[in-house]
Amino acid sequence: MTTDTIATAAGDLFADALMQALIASAGNLHTLLDTTRTLPHTAYTGQLNTTVTARVRATVAAPGSTRASASLHLGFLTEQQWDETAGALATRRDALAALMSGRVHPDLLDPDNTAGHTLVPANIGFECTAHPPTALHPDGRLCEHTAILAHALAGRFRAQPSALLTIRGCSLGRLGAKLRTALTTTHRAAADTAAPAPAVTPPPLDAASSPVRADDAYSLWQVAAAQPASAPADFAVPAPEYGLPTPPPGVSPGIADMVAAAAQYAQDVLRGAAVEELDELVDAVRHLSTPLGAPLLETVAGRLGRSPAETRELVLAYRHGGAAGVHAAAGPLPASDTEVEHAQEAVISAQPTARGSLRASGNQITNDSAGVQLRLGPDRRWYPFAVGLTGRWQPVPGPSRDPAAAYRAARTVRSTRPRRPQP
Repeated sequence: MTTDTIATAAGDLFADALMQALIASAGNLHTLLDTTRTLPHTAYTGQLNTTVTARVRATVAAPGSTRASASLHLGFLTEQQWDETAGALATRRDALAALMSGRVHPDLLDPDNTAGHTLVPANIGFECTAHPPTALHPDGRLCEHTAILAHALAGRFRAQPSALLTIRGCSLGRLGAKLRTALTTTHRAAADTAAPAPAVTPPPLDAASSPVRADDAYSLWQVAAAQPASAPADFAVPAPEYGLPTPPPGVSPGIADMVAAAAQYAQDVLRGAAVEELDELVDAVRHLSTPLGAPLLETVAGRLGRSPAETRELVLAYRHGGAAGVHAAAGPLPASDTEVEHAQEAVISAQPTARGSLRASGNQITNDSAGVQLRLGPDRRWYPFAVGLTGRWQPVPGPSRDPAAAYRAARTVRSTRPRRPQP
């Protein structure tokens, strides 16, 4: 399952909150954060250690200075504080769903949602072997080494926001366990006293609520199913009737379609509606696209009667365009001459000075000179392909109902690859 806008937003918010705390903690030395903003990738060396509670350490080589051991001290929350945080987060439906699925959520930054405990501390300590504490700065001071480390840590939060939880004393997995404990304990207490279910019951998912991911809804259902039998009957999570989220910018439309198709398939099954069974090829490729299925690629390829290289291309096609992408990559498909001719005209109009000429065959439009190809899929979208390093046509991101847009996607990918003659 792909990361979504919630995870991306959380990472950016964590990084921004860290930089604000650093500026406040650095006093009149905060300008160093601006002057070292472009240095982390060239001056930062060694392993960024974010697994040590309360502190981040690294070896930093700043330009014009010696290499030094630098660290940032963020402090940690106690177990009781984390338990209180979990109890408060259990009432936040969106945050609870995300955390149960192993992803952070922006709600973690608001103290009102975490029992008053601040995830990003207001004061951050600085330590550097090249700039030891002085009478003026008895707790250490911001220097070029710690400033570079700060930018590296902010970058880590953008890519892996859960690192902040580990530094503050509770990994993402442990926080999920605390959430389950908070839910289970509260419902057992309610059952023992015959009291109605309290506010920490996971709120129902309905059409009027904000969008929830399919895997998040499943996580909430798992929490409900794990509760003791004596829990109140109204704790059960109903069949999900939620709206699908809008795919974030930059995410492959194929991946977005795959998530939407899976969620729709699950809703149809729960409602008892007739569903279309996946064919053997698509189902095998879908499994190979998962971490558990990837090691079985050569075995599955043999059973499909295809080479490993062909099967890898089908996996790429599935990631870019779902089931329809697999069929577009697997072989020729029927297409009307009129539809293909209109697509050719659209591409030529959009690319009047394009290198080479277009030729059409079946559902395919090819520019051999440019090393790009379009294939019309069963969903009437055009799937872009580009010549790979091995000289084979490889599926690339960007399927579209607009053939000109799909052609541009293929040209963009092709322009980054070395040119080789297509066999």
